[in-house]
Amino acid sequence: MAMLAWTCQKDWDSHNAVTDENAKKDLQQLVAENSSLSKFAELVGKSAYKDALSNSKSYTVFAPTNDALASLDPAIAADTALLNRFVGNHIANQRYFTTNATDSLRILMLNGKYNNMQGKQVETAQISSADNYAKNGVLHVVDKMIPNLNNIWEFIANTTEVPDAQRQFMINLSYDGFDPSSAEQIGVDPITGNPIYKPGTGIVKRNLYWDRVYDLRNERQQYTMFALENTPYNGEVTRYRPYFATGSADSTTNLSSFTVIRDFAFAGLYTQSKLPDTLVSKFGVKVPIDKSAIVRSIKASNGIIYVMGRVDVAPKEKFKSIVIQGENYSGSSHDRRGNTFFRERTNPLSGNLYRDVLVNGHGVALFNLRYRISEVPSMRYKAYWVAVNDFQTAVFTMRLAPGVANATTFAYTTVNPTVYSEVLIGEFVLNAYQPAYDVYLVAANSTSATANPLVCDYIRLEPVL
Repeated sequence: MAMLAWTCQKDWDSHNAVTDENAKKDLQQLVAENSSLSKFAELVGKSAYKDALSNSKSYTVFAPTNDALASLDPAIAADTALLNRFVGNHIANQRYFTTNATDSLRILMLNGKYNNMQGKQVETAQISSADNYAKNGVLHVVDKMIPNLNNIWEFIANTTEVPDAQRQFMINLSYDGFDPSSAEQIGVDPITGNPIYKPGTGIVKRNLYWDRVYDLRNERQQYTMFALENTPYNGEVTRYRPYFATGSADSTTNLSSFTVIRDFAFAGLYTQSKLPDTLVSKFGVKVPIDKSAIVRSIKASNGIIYVMGRVDVAPKEKFKSIVIQGENYSGSSHDRRGNTFFRERTNPLSGNLYRDVLVNGHGVALFNLRYRISEVPSMRYKAYWVAVNDFQTAVFTMRLAPGVANATTFAYTTVNPTVYSEVLIGEFVLNAYQPAYDVYLVAANSTSATANPLVCDYIRLEPVL
């Protein structure tokens, strides 16, 4: 609080010498007295913000000159909703001085959009007359209009500027979800204590892309998104179809389509001059960026969209190793919690700590642990494990069983004492995409304590591409 007070005092002191008279005036008066801002003053007077600039709240106004407004679309001035959005995009709550914008500031405007300010620039407009102090804020005169842009999702949902094939697929990811914050509560369940909501309330539009990648409606953040033209987009979807073999052509298409586009959005704004040759997606996928393949760029209120003729992401980048931690099993053939140990160990080869599971002395032939994994593509895999036998000198055997516990895909593998490195178990082919898939670790067909332990640090399934 003390720092805030000091900052405000500093701002006031820095303007005292030149703003004593202006400090007695409000923003509406400052705008009205500047003949080069008469068109902006007229627009403000017709908008929902006509009284805002004379009230006691603090605002920052970025006022375009008459010359800057000469090319304003007449439809904006003639339409109340469009006019309010346009004028509101030039007024922000709070005071923002150019001296405070040494780094890029993202400023919330009265229309709900955000604009970027740095030094004497707001978006692409230059501030020609800066930091004009008023009793209820600060006025900046700018040489360009600040357009009220769509956000990235609005471009996708409401325009045809994004190529149709990718755009339609992203729109089709929408669904009706439930939001308790917007639902009407009509009671409380006496048994569970959970709220009871009025049927039909709390239903909101959702989208799987917002849920799983980024919510491209978010005005507070900035994003960079790539959209492929129709032909290369359809080619990429076809390229990934073999990895999502299902019993339905539509399901296969949807799964391969999502795999293509999930790595096309990135947090942060990358202007073309600052685009690197590789971006890393939210899912750890390296996406090569060829600037020569940019067909056009679309500036959005929360970022930028690049329409591309090509984005070539190799399958080996999309499909990573599936690592199954031994202690994270989802079930077992028998309840042997009393014989199950979760051990903390150090791998002497790497010096790293690890945690594994050991089931010993359980007395069950073919005892198994089940591991459930999800969204497993259809392809060939190499299977490895790290299984450290440091609890007995005798060797024993275990078997990896993909799909079902009695699968004979792999023969039993001997677990020798104190082997800390990965052991290749073998290869197997998954012929169909699996939304949920079980992998089993199976003990020897023996009841002997020295012959049938199970131990596992991790199992790794490596795609063969």
